Amino acid sequence: MTRTVLVEVQERGADPVRLDQLSRHLLRDLRRVGVQVERRAVRTPAGAKSGSAVAIATLVVGLGGTPVMKAFVNGVFGWLGPRRGNVKISCGDRSVELSAATPGERRELLEWLLTCDEETRDGDREGRED
Repeated sequence: MTRTVLVEVQERGADPVRLDQLSRHLLRDLRRVGVQVERRAVRTPAGAKSGSAVAIATLVVGLGGTPVMKAFVNGVFGWLGPRRGNVKISCGDRSVELSAATPGERRELLEWLLTCDEETRDGDREGRED
């Protein structure tokens, strides 16, 4: 089964055009390393005031096993290096936010994704009658 995570691209003060550019770059970088990914629309959080909002562009990423998760982690950190924005990665009801990272943080993100994937699959099994 392919696990899906959401990746929110954020940049304080960015307008929708800037976020569109950032998310397209990340989308391209992830596809280049073989990750299945789709885009959602750029949005501004409800109730946000003009000029102070953090707009968000969301990507939906399919992670079908450890090799794809490694490619995803490498793609995200490769993208974060030269960029000003940050990403929020959500899996189920858990999330993590990143703006830059060390090699150790890459390993931690991969371990987090593997753990999240296992917990989500276990939860799927618990709700099913065999």
